[in-house]
Amino acid sequence: MAKVLAMLPAELADVAGDLQPDDELLTADELQSLSLFESLKKGPSFARFPGTTLLRRCPRGRVMCQQGEAGATAFYILTTDDVVRLREKQLAGLRETIAGRAAGRPEEDLHQYFGMLTDRELRSREFEIEKELEQWKRRSESLPAGEGSETAPERQVATAHLLVDLDANRPRRGLLHRFADAIRRGRGRRGPDRPDFIPVDGPADIDARTLRGPLHESELWGEMSCMNRAPRSATVIAEQDCYMLEMLRNVLDMLHSDPAYKQRMDQKYRQRVLQGHVRRLSVFQSLSDDEFERLVPSIELVDFESGATIFEEHEPSDCFYVIRSGLVKVLKNAWYFLRDAEFKDRHWKSLCEELTDAGGHESGLREKVWSALSSDSHAAVQEAAAAAAATLALPHRQTLLKELNHFIRQGDLHTSLGKTLKQVLEAAGADMGGQLRSTIADFPKETDRWSELERRTFHRALLEHLLPAGVPKRLESSGPRRTLAYLGRGDIMGEIGVLLEQPRSATCVAYDHPDSGYHQRIPDARTGAVPSRVELVRIDWQSFRQFLESSPRLREHVGRIVDERKRRIEREQADLGRLRGAIPQTKDFDQLGLIQGQRLMLIDLDRCTRCNACVEACVVAHEDGQTRLYLDGPRYEKYLVPLSCRQCLDPVCMIGCPVGSINRGETGEIVIRDWCIGCSLCADQCPYGSIQMNELRQNVELSGFEKSLLGAAEVKPVSERAVVCDMCSSLPSQQPSCVYACPHDAAMRVNAQEFFLQPVPLEARNN
Repeated sequence: MAKVLAMLPAELADVAGDLQPDDELLTADELQSLSLFESLKKGPSFARFPGTTLLRRCPRGRVMCQQGEAGATAFYILTTDDVVRLREKQLAGLRETIAGRAAGRPEEDLHQYFGMLTDRELRSREFEIEKELEQWKRRSESLPAGEGSETAPERQVATAHLLVDLDANRPRRGLLHRFADAIRRGRGRRGPDRPDFIPVDGPADIDARTLRGPLHESELWGEMSCMNRAPRSATVIAEQDCYMLEMLRNVLDMLHSDPAYKQRMDQKYRQRVLQGHVRRLSVFQSLSDDEFERLVPSIELVDFESGATIFEEHEPSDCFYVIRSGLVKVLKNAWYFLRDAEFKDRHWKSLCEELTDAGGHESGLREKVWSALSSDSHAAVQEAAAAAAATLALPHRQTLLKELNHFIRQGDLHTSLGKTLKQVLEAAGADMGGQLRSTIADFPKETDRWSELERRTFHRALLEHLLPAGVPKRLESSGPRRTLAYLGRGDIMGEIGVLLEQPRSATCVAYDHPDSGYHQRIPDARTGAVPSRVELVRIDWQSFRQFLESSPRLREHVGRIVDERKRRIEREQADLGRLRGAIPQTKDFDQLGLIQGQRLMLIDLDRCTRCNACVEACVVAHEDGQTRLYLDGPRYEKYLVPLSCRQCLDPVCMIGCPVGSINRGETGEIVIRDWCIGCSLCADQCPYGSIQMNELRQNVELSGFEKSLLGAAEVKPVSERAVVCDMCSSLPSQQPSCVYACPHDAAMRVNAQEFFLQPVPLEARNN
């Protein structure tokens, strides 16, 4: 039999908390018998990842999680048949242990867990299991045919209720709290602006009248919070006696790697997004449930990789989006497609002449552009050039622009040129060559790492260089690029152009952690999650327009939204003359990824005396004597941005951990648990060098119980462990020691969005 190399046993209690005496860890064999796993094509490797699941006995009234808590785990409610099979398997193992011990068999040959018990404990445990098994068998026999098994997903034998936390002492933040407050004030009353259900992270939504929602056997819940690193959206209380299996994210990842299971979960996820987030949008409030269901087929869930352009300024507004996860950067004057409005007759005439001139001297680049055009465009351009026509016919202009824009969007000259690109730029003239060089001066040196916007920028500039008289200069018809905003989860974008039936007024780009230069991020080969993506809900405008035409009430509602948008635009334009600097426009701000920091560490260099008190305080604050703060890093304006955890909006360091040892703490800080195996994936994925790998000073010692979890498996050797700043959450003060210890108030922890993105009056800037 092949030797199993296991990871350090996880201590799920550190993540889950609130352990009860009846909670238990199951063996790999016992876990495989559960209906959640037995149907998988390839089940999770529980033997390699001990302690990553915990079976919780839930008597009536037990609180499983509370709204607002950090969610690092997911839950599965065992079916009645699950409990019966599990207890039968355990009873058989226990009796085998009793018989084996009586026969004098070696201890290592006994049951993985039961072999640790004394004879008296074995007899007591046997009696408990027999008694409980009899109760669950009676429960199973009392169910109608088919219920209590995997084939009956709608059974309601064991139920947990999702309750909105209405504690008056807790802050009312977020959409869920606002719904709860509104419903509490007007419970029992219904109207067009009040929903029937409040969506949460579970298979069923909360009834707006009762503030409760059912959970059934065989249902998985909490996985959206576990996967998306978001707080729990509701409080869950057991309504009947039941069992729940709590699991870390790495187990959930293994489930999602099964194609059949993933397909089922994707369908459930889509339904939750549609009913949960999209249904609540103000533009859909006046639709009945039947009308919304007819609209559902035209709604898509789409992903954009980091750096991808979602839509470009001046494009037709054919849809609008809702952000489900990630950040989107909104840019003005960041368009690069050729538009007919830019061209004059002289441009068309020169463009035809330059395209037909095959004698380009820049390594044949003009011929490459020519070869990217269709035979129809070749014929039209050659005919116009031969006849010295002043312009092209409109259909030929539209076709030519479409094909040139395809070249700008999909062209690969930036990579196919390779090293010759430098030679081309050096051989170019001083004017256009210099402009082309300055265009890509701040791009990554490796052209295959350019973002989509950078590729478009290069190919548009290249066309202007190769066809100087035929392609208009973009900067002549637009101002400098400007960042207007950063949009996050729940924000809507593109709706103004859609509702006003106007072209896009800005360019939107999927924004993620940029490459800071400290680490070259390595995509996770198993999940493909890094670089992370922006997840959007796309709503097709054509289908929505049909509802406008058929629903007077909807037209009236949309009309009010359009009027409000117009007033908002007018107010924003009026403020432009008074305010300046709401969004930093420097490239450093983007390249340093400052916007991601919720508790960004900054050191005011005008105040700092280099006394090193902040680092010394960090060392003293941790038992291992290792600092989590390094006074090295980039500078932005008058601030040093040291190497320390930023508590990112989208912490990509948490994605893909093979043992689930990195997650959020109670206050949102990043925590690395003791069962870290030192694989360094989180350190590699952190774009800012905030996670360090520290060598262990002594070998990890396992307790007897932890050794029993491993069974016959051997522990994978661990020589180092990841270390990250936990914002001193383990200290009674809950305050960062580095900030507290600074004698000159130079060290600070700030929310980057609040600190850097505040509008500043023009008169204050001038002073």
